[in-house]
Amino acid sequence: MRNLKFRTTHETHPGLRRRENEDAVAIHESGHFWAVADGMGGHLHGRFASDTVTRRLSEIVTTGVFAEDVSEVQRAVNAANRIVYDRARMQGVTIGTTLAALYTDGAQAVCFWVGDSRVYRFRDGVLEQLTRDHTQVRHLLDTRQISGEEAKNHPMGHVLTRAIGVDEVVRLDMRAVDVEPDDIFLICSDGLTACAEEFDIVAALREAGGLRACTRLLDLCLERGAPDNVSIISVICDEVTAVEDVPAVAWG
Repeated sequence: MRNLKFRTTHETHPGLRRRENEDAVAIHESGHFWAVADGMGGHLHGRFASDTVTRRLSEIVTTGVFAEDVSEVQRAVNAANRIVYDRARMQGVTIGTTLAALYTDGAQAVCFWVGDSRVYRFRDGVLEQLTRDHTQVRHLLDTRQISGEEAKNHPMGHVLTRAIGVDEVVRLDMRAVDVEPDDIFLICSDGLTACAEEFDIVAALREAGGLRACTRLLDLCLERGAPDNVSIISVICDEVTAVEDVPAVAWG
């Protein structure tokens, strides 16, 4: 198994038309787990929902045992769903949040998602969307009721078919992927993808590199009006060599 280390940067911004930021970002202390949540239900409720799920995920105690840690993520999402769902019922309102998350043990990784926040992987100059949006438009595309061109400006483009806190039981999608040195993973809310096309993301990653791409992409969203909150995490995968593991020796 390759010995990988991960460098991370992130940006989160309310955008130019929203007074509050209902997005929340989690970067786990283990250095192996990252998440973005995009709340809905008004600034108080939406922020409560996104904070609830990212806080629960941040509290996970990772073991380094892949299957156990994946199960812990599932349990944390289920617990957050119950908290948000119960509050929504008590107050008689709709509260929810999307989630896009990535966990890795250095050899393999799992993407978790609900809603339209996304995880991408940039490898060898190619960008791949690892998640699949839970939206009405995605459903219409999958069932061939609309074309790809019609989907671009469809009025139901941001209508979710799934979110944390909306139903008593949440359906969390997962996808296992491999991890290679020099991979860059990008985790984002739909505030990014509402303003940037995939070629914009590729250009930022190529020109700015993983550590500066988040800032470059946020600036691009702001230049284009940023109608929604924008949150982006980049995770750069570096291979640790034997030389890096040897402590430095001072010669007199």
